[in-house]
Amino acid sequence: MQSDSYPATVNEVLDDSITFNPNALRSLRMFKLKKRWRGALEVRHEKIRTLHLALCDIYGLQPPPRLIFGDGYASCSGRSCFIPTMNVIVLRGRLSVVTYLHEFAHARGMNEKSACRWSINLFRRIWPGPFARCTHEGHILRASKRNGTRSEA
Repeated sequence: MQSDSYPATVNEVLDDSITFNPNALRSLRMFKLKKRWRGALEVRHEKIRTLHLALCDIYGLQPPPRLIFGDGYASCSGRSCFIPTMNVIVLRGRLSVVTYLHEFAHARGMNEKSACRWSINLFRRIWPGPFARCTHEGHILRASKRNGTRSEA
């Protein structure tokens, strides 16, 4: 049985042999083409909502978990969570694809280590360039923005 604790490092969960649902890969590629972080905040939220509903359909999450955006956009996304008893994903802080995928993995029933493995490898598959530019802090990926400030991937 896999531990429910976070992996010690990102490298611990990297796996070139992991496979993903082809429809999920297609949906994420479409999301990528929409320039996920361009536009006003509400526009970016809508892009994630569209991806969320597509992934819920692909993975059979019915009813789909509610997706709530918290405040604190200047902070990191580390306080995001999935609340199983309410079937809600809460995204707090900076919008992060990896954080969203991680919380979505929890909605699918994955523990911490499995959620890290799934979300990080999926991000790496779809966004290999940004993944390569990320720094690793324990099990967390951090991306450097072009202006020199940092945000979570």
